[in-house]
Amino acid sequence: MEQLIINTSLLRKEPAFEVRSCVVEKAVGVSHAEFENLRRNTLKDNNLIARNKGNMWFGTDDRYHCLLVYDKEQGDGLLVESEGYDYARYAQYIPQAKIIYENYCQSQQLEQDETEDETMDFEM
Repeated sequence: MEQLIINTSLLRKEPAFEVRSCVVEKAVGVSHAEFENLRRNTLKDNNLIARNKGNMWFGTDDRYHCLLVYDKEQGDGLLVESEGYDYARYAQYIPQAKIIYENYCQSQQLEQDETEDETMDFEM
């Protein structure tokens, strides 16, 4: 039987887990090589982050607005808020980000289809 493997960082003796809402403003799938380069070099300037600075900020709504970069082949991702810089100033590794994003897109499409069906029923 194959074992379940989750890629993550375990923190030692963490007293609590503080979380903040992060809004995915844009998701971008990249090659495995490009993802590994970003994952291993988060503090280096990155063209993808530079091109998407407009999709990342900390809002007056007290939430991070982020870029989700995911590995199209392996599926894991990074949630990035660059704060206007060309590197991943704030980032979190997200296991199975591709599946999370695809499931979100699918649920949004289902909701849209249901709304369109209700509108058609109403118009008849």
